[in-house]
Amino acid sequence: MLEKTSKLDMKYLCRTCNTKCDNIPEHIIKVHKFSKSLVESQLKAKKDCYDSSFEIIE
Repeated sequence: MLEKTSKLDMKYLCRTCNTKCDNIPEHIIKVHKFSKSLVESQLKAKKDCYDSSFEIIE
């Protein structure tokens, strides 16, 4: 039987720094030094704005 993978269990690979993470906004804030308010406002405007910068890994 196939298990459903929840969004919380997903791992991502940052295409910019080739680092694995499990929380995209947290990674962008901590590793790439974006301000929290900038990340929040960009995600509020477009929820998938960072999707092209990360790939899903298992």
